[in-house]
Amino acid sequence: MQLRGKRALMTGVTGGLGPALVEAFLALGAEVLATGRRRTALDELRAGVSHHERLHTAECDVGDAEGTEALFDAWARKGAPDVVVHAAGAWVDGPIESQSDDAIERVVRDNFTSAALVLRAAMRRMRPTGRGSVVMIAASRAADPDASEALFGAAKAAVVHLVEATAKDSGGVRINAVLPGVLDTDENRAKLPGPVRGRVAPAEVARAALWLASDESGGVNGASVRLA
Repeated sequence: MQLRGKRALMTGVTGGLGPALVEAFLALGAEVLATGRRRTALDELRAGVSHHERLHTAECDVGDAEGTEALFDAWARKGAPDVVVHAAGAWVDGPIESQSDDAIERVVRDNFTSAALVLRAAMRRMRPTGRGSVVMIAASRAADPDASEALFGAAKAAVVHLVEATAKDSGGVRINAVLPGVLDTDENRAKLPGPVRGRVAPAEVARAALWLASDESGGVNGASVRLA
């Protein structure tokens, strides 16, 4: 796979998956705009990756419509992005009756609203070109419901529906999703000690996103790649 000369915009890179995604795309030659809500985390990301001469960073809350449009406007000054990878999101567990009003609003905003705003911004700029790839990072819970993660799973399932529906008339832009299980990170191992079914290394998710972003998956549109 090669992405040399491709311009990729990535959201949510300050989470546990971000460094693996950014490093993988840079390694295959892409120019990357990596975004997140915390400047200090973005600076740490830059310091820790190779090929940082092709890495740009920007603070952005993609749950905010105005900020998301401004982000895409800035990156599109050199043309529409070739690839968009949306990795922003937030996890919450517990039965639905235990969730506060704030928790419900946050999970919907961070998982579904952000995905809708990013996909809207991407399609506004990519559809006129008739090409490109959008990769949405959802979660295996979107296809495998569990009462302990009902709210999170429902929000991610909405992302998958958004992908499948939009892909039916995407004007040449390919839109797909990756559905990982629990990311195998230090933070998640601290939260969920002991054996957990479906742990997935961030590098595995990055490889799936790379494949969907590359020309090797040229016939794939509206699909979900499940990793669990």
